[in-house]
Amino acid sequence: MNKHQGSTLDSLFAELGELEEVNARAAKKILAIQAERRMVELGLTTTALATLMRTSRNQVHRILDQEDAGITLKMLFRLSQALDLPLRLGFEIPEATAKAPPRRAATKRARPRTRAKSAGSSTARA
Repeated sequence: MNKHQGSTLDSLFAELGELEEVNARAAKKILAIQAERRMVELGLTTTALATLMRTSRNQVHRILDQEDAGITLKMLFRLSQALDLPLRLGFEIPEATAKAPPRRAATKRARPRTRAKSAGSSTARA
């Protein structure tokens, strides 16, 4: 019997420790394809896009490289603005776990310590 029967690709990649990399590369591939399509619609070259983004052509080529999963939020926002496309970032909560967020444990605030005056601690000025 197959021990992976009924398992998903996500669980397989997670088991292999590769899920994060696979998801990052898939997201970057989609992003690069969308950016290239929009560039064609707007008639933009990589040089023109680089100028709009206030960056170098090499940076634009890295952004459009489907295999390079590294891109900063700053570059994403610049790309969004240059291509006149809205950028939506957020976390998606799966339906099964969509419930009220867990409450944080109440933390006790430390009260400032006040020094008790002892009988011999006060000095009289003459």
